[in-house]
Amino acid sequence: MKKLTGVALAAAALTMAASGVANAGKPSSKTDADNNGFPDAGVVVQRHWTSLYAYDYNGDWYWEIEPGRVEGTVASVDDLDAATLSTCDYVNTSRGEFANDAFQDSGWIQNHIVCSGYDGHGTYNYLMVHRTDARFTGDAARSAELGWGPDWEYKVLTESGSGNFFKPAG
Repeated sequence: MKKLTGVALAAAALTMAASGVANAGKPSSKTDADNNGFPDAGVVVQRHWTSLYAYDYNGDWYWEIEPGRVEGTVASVDDLDAATLSTCDYVNTSRGEFANDAFQDSGWIQNHIVCSGYDGHGTYNYLMVHRTDARFTGDAARSAELGWGPDWEYKVLTESGSGNFFKPAG
C-alpha cells in the first residue's frame, strides 16, 4: 500500500501539472484566436476529463493523460505485467485562465483518483486553488506540500484511511 500511495501522489502531481494542457483535442476558436493550440490569455477555460495511470513492479508504466495524449514506458496497459498490475483512474476538473501556453495560471484544479490492483486499493481527492481564487489562504504548508510555489495551495488533500491532511480553517 505504501507504493500505491506514493504512486498515486506522484501521478496526481503529474496530472495536476498536465491539467493546464488545452482541452482534449484542440481548443475552439473562441478560446484560441491565434491558433497556437493553447487557450488565449484572459480566457477562462473549464475542463472535465478522465485519465488512466497504470504501472507494474517491473518499473513499467502507462499514462493516458487525456484522449489522444499518452506517455509511458509501454504502448498499452496490455504490455504491463498482469500479475503485478496496479491502475489509478482519474476524474479531473479544472477552471482557470491560461496565458497562451500549456499551463493553467489561475483558478482551481480538482482530481478524484481511485486506485486498485496489486498494490491494493485507495481513493484520493485533491483540490488545488490559485491565489486568484477566494478560497486561497496563503498557508505556506499547503503550498509547500503541493510543490508549485507560493501561488498554488491544496484546499483538500484526502487519502482513504487517512482523511484530509489539511483541516478546514475556521
